[in-house]
Amino acid sequence: MINLIYKFAWIFWIVLIGFFRDDFAIKIVILIMAILLSIIAVSRALHSRDLWRPIAEKYHKDLED
Repeated sequence: MINLIYKFAWIFWIVLIGFFRDDFAIKIVILIMAILLSIIAVSRALHSRDLWRPIAEKYHKDLED
């Protein structure tokens, strides 16, 4: 469910940029959404890296043996 909301937030952000970028208040909303979505994307990438690290270490250890 959270993943779906995250994807719709990106789509909503793109729509805002495409159609409503002339108003100053919308520019502020676009900027805030860009910062928030970027922070979420980076944190998700770091979390994913931490989840895959043991699997990758085991794989590379098996390759060395």
